[in-house]
Amino acid sequence: MKNFTFLCFLWLHFITFGQNPEGLNFETSTYDFGIIDSQTKAKAVFKFKNSSNSTIEILKIHGKSHCIKIDSSSLRTYAPKERGEILISYDTSCKGPIRRTVSVFTSQKEHTITLKLIGKVSE
Repeated sequence: MKNFTFLCFLWLHFITFGQNPEGLNFETSTYDFGIIDSQTKAKAVFKFKNSSNSTIEILKIHGKSHCIKIDSSSLRTYAPKERGEILISYDTSCKGPIRRTVSVFTSQKEHTITLKLIGKVSE
């Protein structure tokens, strides 16, 4: 019985540890474009909520590819419980597999949020 209780406690700990109640919580951290052609306008929207009790500022959003364009309107301060979104465009003249990451830097310096773009631009 002690082992069962300990395992239940451990399971609950990992469930709550995996969540980030004090920061920006994204609905998803990966956007899948699927297979798109080079004539398609590829746009990704990452929705989030400030789940903390204090304001959080998005200081910088950095994509590590010339194929990525980030809408700078997300670079601002978000009040507690406020929702927002990050808009990212992908240049479909960059043909082939899409495997890109975008780093989000906030006023919470403990960690960087990594968003992923996946898919394929057909030739």
